[in-house]
Amino acid sequence: MDGDVINLPPLREELDLFPGPCTFDGSPTWTIYDPANQHFYRIGQLENEILGHWDLNSPEAISKQLSRHGLFAVGVDDILHLLQFLAGHNLLQVRGKEAVQRLVGQSRAAHHHWFAWLIHHYLFFKIPLLRPERLLARTYPALRWIYQPVVLYVLVALVLVNLYLLIDRWETFTRTFLHFFSTEGFIYYAVALTLTKTLHELGHAYTAHRYGCRVSAMGVAFLVMMPVLFTDASDAWKLTSRRQRLAIGFGGIAAELGLAVVCTTLWHFLPDGPLRSSVFLMATTTWVMTLFINLNPLMRFDGYFLLSDYWGIENLQNRAFALARWQLRRILFGFDDEAPERFPERTQRLLLIYAWCIWIYRFFLFLGIALLVYHFFFKLLGLFLMMVEIGWFIMLPIAKEIKYWIEHRRHMEWNRNTLMTLSAVLIVIGILLVPWKSRIEAPGLLKIAAHTELFMLLPGKLDRILVAKGEAVKEGQVLIEFSSSDLDSRLEQSRLKVESLRWELSFHGQEKNLINRRLVALTELESAVSEYDSLMDERKRLTVRAPFDGEVIEINDLLNTGEWIAKDEPLVTVGKFDAYQVEAFLAEDHLGQIQSGAQADFYPEQLDWPIIPCRIVRIDNAAALELPPVFASRYAGSIAIRGNSKDALVPETSVYRVWLQPVESSEPARRAIKGNVLIDGKAESIASSLWRHIAAVFIRESGF
Repeated sequence: MDGDVINLPPLREELDLFPGPCTFDGSPTWTIYDPANQHFYRIGQLENEILGHWDLNSPEAISKQLSRHGLFAVGVDDILHLLQFLAGHNLLQVRGKEAVQRLVGQSRAAHHHWFAWLIHHYLFFKIPLLRPERLLARTYPALRWIYQPVVLYVLVALVLVNLYLLIDRWETFTRTFLHFFSTEGFIYYAVALTLTKTLHELGHAYTAHRYGCRVSAMGVAFLVMMPVLFTDASDAWKLTSRRQRLAIGFGGIAAELGLAVVCTTLWHFLPDGPLRSSVFLMATTTWVMTLFINLNPLMRFDGYFLLSDYWGIENLQNRAFALARWQLRRILFGFDDEAPERFPERTQRLLLIYAWCIWIYRFFLFLGIALLVYHFFFKLLGLFLMMVEIGWFIMLPIAKEIKYWIEHRRHMEWNRNTLMTLSAVLIVIGILLVPWKSRIEAPGLLKIAAHTELFMLLPGKLDRILVAKGEAVKEGQVLIEFSSSDLDSRLEQSRLKVESLRWELSFHGQEKNLINRRLVALTELESAVSEYDSLMDERKRLTVRAPFDGEVIEINDLLNTGEWIAKDEPLVTVGKFDAYQVEAFLAEDHLGQIQSGAQADFYPEQLDWPIIPCRIVRIDNAAALELPPVFASRYAGSIAIRGNSKDALVPETSVYRVWLQPVESSEPARRAIKGNVLIDGKAESIASSLWRHIAAVFIRESGF
């Protein structure tokens, strides 16, 4: 130590030191309790031995004493390391100017900028509402019986009875939830939810009090703007029994499960209504959601602390993260750093899996929160908070790790790991940046080029069907004949009116009293002739003719001779099988990659059909306002539609209709065939496509 003599400062007098639980390998631990800051620190047997001789006031003296009479060979570096730990956590008495300056420096370092504080706390912050210790002490004697084994036996018996009773009443049980859809039902729902969550927190509090732990506070916390109750039972760190700590962690869930059993029993006796629905809620939905949330070990809820106590590893997440980062650096770059901690092989494997699960879970969780805050606030603030959420909680940790790699690059070695990492990075960069993706996929439909469905143009009675399905027809050939007695009557009246006016005009030159009406009569005759011609046109439309040479594909099976057919009723479908076309819908993002005349291949869904080479003959200039049903997601198509309207199939995103012509003749298709079209387009990299998507989203969403 270069001849310097170090005098150890004394420990703070108010600190408590008491035995802690054994670690995962059975080693004893001790706990230092700082009552001023409500902090607990776990130390091992080596540190406990050093603290037991701290009054020797010298690292050299402690080292000699323990090496001579202690269980360990303690070096001066071990003592200095512990001194650094104690000083860093303010567990020593402050003496002298340097010590005071160190405290001031720690205070400044701990004081975060307001922006950093806001980023960390706007999505989660706590508001303590009461200090329940006195209330727990007064009420616990009256509730001590809850922890008796007989209560558990009774609850298990009730579960079995309820399961038996619900077999016959299951349908009634599931319909109970309908009573919540009213103002009164909503009030019952809020009261039931508050009661259940309060009971959950009381389960933690009473269990902690049962084992002699102090419950310092209870209150409400806001998690992503949603209020949740909390109980500060950190005093459970004092307990040496793992079973007792697990009981405290499981106390809230046990309370909700017990309430669910009781409420299920009450449901059988309550009358139908909102109160019964509230009991149903507490018997089912509430505790199921609690199990999914509170037992999730990937978040710092009950499940995390239960897993930590079960494994016997305090500060589980941070220690697992440190181990996972150490392994990642070894795998990627062959870093020869020592492991942050030594664990048994099985425990180390579990910690690594746990750390990676949390990283993956947090990635998608923070992405979800980013989208949530974007939609929760107004657009400008939401967009800013979304970018902050992604940048601070996802990109910043990645950037810090990359920064560590760069700063410690001298520890990298050119070995197999480094070469594999470099090769993987180059491959990924090549996949992202090289414009190799040139074939564009779009849903398509192969159908005959000349195809029409004939409808009833006006009401009429079916007289004759002159063709059959599959029959060849010529252009203008009569297919179906209809008649209309009403139309015939109107036509006869119109004919008589025309003849009458013509007869009247023939006498205008002979009768003086008719000469003055000649102009009026001529006008009436012109109108009557026009009406007669119009009725004749309608009569012609009662005769359905083939629009072109082709074949009858389909005839409406509901057509019966002698029945009246309503307007717009489908009649017959005629097609021409000597030419085909492919109708496809292309996403707007790929519109710039293709052009008319480009080659493409149509892949039918039917495996017995060959691939059909095509070329693009037309691309619509405007986006499709509506989709044919075969392409819509509601009817098993691949294009998502907007809303639930049955009349209009509006695409969710902009798509453009593309028409393709097969370049080779294929076997006749008697019906339309679904498939996918692969179009040869301009090559584009994944990075370019991704950037275009991101830019499009920002442009679309930044319209304030």
